[in-house]
Amino acid sequence: MATPREQARAELRRSIDVLPERTRKAMLVGLGNNTVITGAFAASKDGACPMMAAHREGGRTSCCTFPEAWDRFTGVHGRYIIREATPYEVQILCEEIQASLVPLPNLLSEAIAEHHAIVEARHLQATIAEQEAVAAQEVAVEEAAAPRRKRRLRITGGHLDLNEAINEHKSSARTRKSREADDLGIDWLFEETLVLPEDFGSEPADQDAPQPAGEFDFDAGEAQLTR
Repeated sequence: MATPREQARAELRRSIDVLPERTRKAMLVGLGNNTVITGAFAASKDGACPMMAAHREGGRTSCCTFPEAWDRFTGVHGRYIIREATPYEVQILCEEIQASLVPLPNLLSEAIAEHHAIVEARHLQATIAEQEAVAAQEVAVEEAAAPRRKRRLRITGGHLDLNEAINEHKSSARTRKSREADDLGIDWLFEETLVLPEDFGSEPADQDAPQPAGEFDFDAGEAQLTR
């Protein structure tokens, strides 16, 4: 909670803010050229309240709340006391007048500038994203149109490294032979290596049956084995 002294200073500041700017500037000059008093407009030839000091410097103004707020701040309001203001009181008055002359920031201008900055940032991001998408599309088209690159042979120690190509060739050969074996089956084995007699697969002859008489034809048997 604000103290009475702080409340009196806040009231003094509000009374300063409603003064015309020319009056506030004239008051600053008059505070340096006069003996500042409180409790009255003037007390002697050089003694003057801040409003009288501003009046002497050309900062005339009509009805205002400043004289009463100044007397309340210095503690003489309603006490019929006229005295010279202390250096501290004059210093606080000067500080409040100077602070009131600082131009207030234009909130609308700041909001507009911030909005423009946001729009500019979004536009920049959209432009960058569009450029990246176009670049990615161009790369994809170039890769699709480019011929497939041939495998490069590694060079190790100044010699071509053919191990990878040899291993791949062996694997391909094994796969091809396995596929051919599945397609041919084992029929080729009988066709190429075995010579079956003409009566292969028929009922076996009776071993006890009498064999026909006559000599064995060796020439015919040899011709049959070599067919």
